Amino acid sequence: MCPSASQVFDLKNPWFRLIPLFLFLILLSLAPLGVALANPGAETTVIDPNILVDHEIHVQNGGSIIINDTISLSTNLRENVEPLQNFSMGFPFEYKSYIDYCFAYDASSRERLNLELDAGLGRVGFYGIRVFFPASVNVSDGNYYNFTVTFVLSNLIVPSTETTFGITLFPMYPSLTENASMCNVRVFLPPGATYLNSSHVFNTTVVGNSQVLNYTRSPLESFAREDAWLTFNSPGGAFLLIDNGEVKREITLDEMDSVHVSDYYHITNRAATPLSNMRIGLPKGAYNVFAYDPTGNLEVASEEKGANAYTNATVTFRTPITWDQGVEFTVGYWLPWESYVNQHGWWSFNLTFAFLERFDWIIRKLTVSVTLPNGAEFERYLTSPDFEEGDVHVNIQENAFREAMTFTLYNMTSLHNLGFSVTYRHLVFWASFHPTLWVGAVVLALCGVVLFWRAPKPPTPTIPVPMDVLSGFVDAYEEREKILLELENMEQQVSKGRIPRRRYKLRKITLEGRFSTLSRNLTDFREKMRKAGPGYANIMRGIEVAETELEGLEEDIRRITARRRSGELSSEAYNRLLEDYHRRRERAKITIKGYLLRLREEIR
Repeated sequence: MCPSASQVFDLKNPWFRLIPLFLFLILLSLAPLGVALANPGAETTVIDPNILVDHEIHVQNGGSIIINDTISLSTNLRENVEPLQNFSMGFPFEYKSYIDYCFAYDASSRERLNLELDAGLGRVGFYGIRVFFPASVNVSDGNYYNFTVTFVLSNLIVPSTETTFGITLFPMYPSLTENASMCNVRVFLPPGATYLNSSHVFNTTVVGNSQVLNYTRSPLESFAREDAWLTFNSPGGAFLLIDNGEVKREITLDEMDSVHVSDYYHITNRAATPLSNMRIGLPKGAYNVFAYDPTGNLEVASEEKGANAYTNATVTFRTPITWDQGVEFTVGYWLPWESYVNQHGWWSFNLTFAFLERFDWIIRKLTVSVTLPNGAEFERYLTSPDFEEGDVHVNIQENAFREAMTFTLYNMTSLHNLGFSVTYRHLVFWASFHPTLWVGAVVLALCGVVLFWRAPKPPTPTIPVPMDVLSGFVDAYEEREKILLELENMEQQVSKGRIPRRRYKLRKITLEGRFSTLSRNLTDFREKMRKAGPGYANIMRGIEVAETELEGLEEDIRRITARRRSGELSSEAYNRLLEDYHRRRERAKITIKGYLLRLREEIR
């Protein structure tokens, strides 16, 4: 039975004694509300920050794909998270083999962030990277932090027709270890390209002369693994799809304050459209541009705009380069000394240059050599801090008067910082060293003539060489070289199954017969030209010396290839020897071309 009101308020009643206890419990339960009202800035702890992702996919002219993932980490007011030390993300594991380069940076300061590649995401089937922040990042109480991770991928674009290309697969979203509230996807097509079809329904906008495809996913679940594809049209051969196997840049400084550069390219066309010419970006101030391939000079159109502007050169190939066909060519030019070389004091000089500039494709191997003036010595070199130890291989070659430094890099992209500098010592008197030697040699020769001249020798009879002999020799020699080149190309094509073996054998028999006839004719022409005088005899001797060197180099290449296959040579030693042999072979070919050009000039 419940007590009555009079009984409750009776001071002697035990129920009345419980009232203070009830009041105390009520006040205790209301205490947190009072603290919150007195301190409106009090924080409530949450586990994870809010994540927003901008997933940008840029299709590059040349065939590479750049993916920029900008991650925004934030909280609302009165939300608290633990300070962030790192962040993990990645892609489905099948994309690992397509990644050529990866880096991360602070979106505000552009400062590079440290990365751990091939980091585990805690789940099988994903390739992960871990981004380390330079200091603990605090995004509590409405703060935020943005950073960007950039991936460069290749071999994901294939041609469908001569004007249509397809990105076979690309990651539609990044794979995060936590849920994101939203992911904005944007695909930037190459300039002038037109979107055709895709696996997802994109909204299309235009930025400048490029189409941009937009798609939004909200929310984005953790460990997303969704592939996408799309096709686009690029008429007129505006979009290049190439494989740049190798680039060699040779920078030569001489004592007369001139800088000469030659850039060798080895390009393979991966598009269905034949490649008839190629636009090459040259350094600022490039002038007197010329181009050539293994068979002679090429047509080149250059846009020379002065010492402070970049120069562009368009090289036209001898014949259009069809699908899966390679081409080798070299672009040479001069640069203004004062724009690239600075002098400090009497003998210290500094060359500031770039390994390569203004390209969109991926270079599988980039070799850059710097040859100093006569008598100069290397002191030190600096490369980009973005390179880690082992990324740049450096080798110094020395001879009697010159030193050369060679840099070798692999899988270079347009996003690499390719600047470098070389400091060297060079005394001023070396500029007159060679003229002094020549003058001294001439003086000694004259003294020898005066001292030992006894009687005039009868002049060597000079037999005039008929023009048909000169032209016959040059034409036969050039035709024989073309046959050798065709035989070499046919061997490569038949080994790859591009031409039937029966057709190859028939064509080879025809070419070898013609080659034998030309060789006999050349033997006759050589004898007639040797008898025409010492000048022509020296030319024939020079050609034969170069030919002998070529034969020896071909044998050397076959020998080291056999040793590499048997495991006697390491890959590094093989590549180094092969590079040296190819350089010497190219020098010998250039020597022969020089002699032929001299004879061709006499015919004209």
